[in-house]
Amino acid sequence: MDLVRGQLVRSRAGRDTARTFAVLAVEGQMLFLADGSLRRVNSPKRKKRKHVAPIATVLPGETLADDARLRRAIAAFDEASPPTPTRRK
Repeated sequence: MDLVRGQLVRSRAGRDTARTFAVLAVEGQMLFLADGSLRRVNSPKRKKRKHVAPIATVLPGETLADDARLRRAIAAFDEASPPTPTRRK
């Protein structure tokens, strides 16, 4: 599945496992992700494509404009389908 700007993904690896992010940009195998609180739109997290699980939901472009809108959109999505935390080894 090709990832596009605004698509929601869940982290599968790292200290942010099971956290929901929005894709801000795609550069090869690297994604730039933000969630509006831990990772802001102006300083996105770089993460490899293999470390995220894509979600079919794509946010509209105006939602990615600022952190408050992005936070609300991700919170609404997480409320509808909560992430299941995974145990770390």
